[in-house]
Amino acid sequence: MGTGDIVNMVGDLTDPEHRLPGERDSERSGLLEDAQHWLHVYGELVAFKRTLLSTAEVHKDGAPEPVVLEVSNDQALLRSELDRLERRHSFWQERAQQLQKGA
Repeated sequence: MGTGDIVNMVGDLTDPEHRLPGERDSERSGLLEDAQHWLHVYGELVAFKRTLLSTAEVHKDGAPEPVVLEVSNDQALLRSELDRLERRHSFWQERAQQLQKGA
């Protein structure tokens, strides 16, 4: 994987408009099961990112300054990803509620 690939990947992960493969089709779906699927997927991803952030924080305790700085940079990226994932989770939560009400 080249540097350009990594830069593109980071851009996708922090882009608020980024969707997971297959997700865009489900946004137009009227099936509650589709919304529930993505709600579950994003719930898992949010939990994973939160775990990574907590783990990173633990590793900073008592670490040398260069480690703290590098881990803090990682945390900034993780927070950006977490923000995007939380927004998508909220979208699917609202979508599932709409579909349950028959909207």
